Amino acid sequence: MISIDTDSCTNCNLCYKACVGGAIEKGPSLPDNSADICIECGHCVAACPEDAITLAGFEGLRAEPLAETDPVSEDQMMSMLHARRSCREYKPVPVSREDVEKIIEAASLAPSAHNSRSVIAHVHDDPEVIEKIRRHTLRFFKPVLRVFKTRAFKALWKAIGLDPKERFLLAYGLEKMILPESERGDMLLYDARTLLVFTTPRFNPMAVGDGWLAAQTAVLFAETIGVGTCYNGYVNMAANMDPVLRRIMGIPIGRTVAGVLTLGYPARRYHREAPRKVMDTTWS
Repeated sequence: MISIDTDSCTNCNLCYKACVGGAIEKGPSLPDNSADICIECGHCVAACPEDAITLAGFEGLRAEPLAETDPVSEDQMMSMLHARRSCREYKPVPVSREDVEKIIEAASLAPSAHNSRSVIAHVHDDPEVIEKIRRHTLRFFKPVLRVFKTRAFKALWKAIGLDPKERFLLAYGLEKMILPESERGDMLLYDARTLLVFTTPRFNPMAVGDGWLAAQTAVLFAETIGVGTCYNGYVNMAANMDPVLRRIMGIPIGRTVAGVLTLGYPARRYHREAPRKVMDTTWS
């Protein structure tokens, strides 16, 4: 519920312009159905230069004035993006609770469709649970690898127009992952001591997008506090298909896994940027 302090309000109508949902009308004033259509996005609070607007239920939460200058320069941001690498070598310690909480706070600031804020973060740092997740994921993919190698699957993959190289890389990655530990070590979680999982409501494609945005925001913020991250599509895929793995991970019925990240303090650093081509672009 929005409230406007009429003594502080200067009628600049910036809140009205910021409210795309119509919960604030020109004046500014609040229509009778304001409470029903307000999605509590907070844009009106952010737009008001006089701090004349409050949202019920958000009292005491941060609404600090923004700095006049950009907090991160263009060069600093681009430099961080060029330097960031998926981390697959971690120190043998879990990420501190303080650092994980900071990462989750950052992820909570990601955009959300209709400001639904339906993403839930699940943290795993119990070694026994992580080992169960690892072993059950490998167990899930063993029959999948056999299917990937059949002539029928290769023909089907080609028939529906998918890239043969991508099928080869998927099969190759699964094979490396499933090899005996004595040969390759942990090729699934890379001995990470912390997993961060984002879930969203099932059958809601917009909410799944929110989960992806939250995960990427977490990844970028983690760079600023020295925490390495890596997306894990294998666990993500298996968790959405295997009810036993979902129970191990504590994923409730009605939730979809939108992103799985391994977290850890990097065991080594990279010394230069990796070359990246700019993506193909069309202009119209």
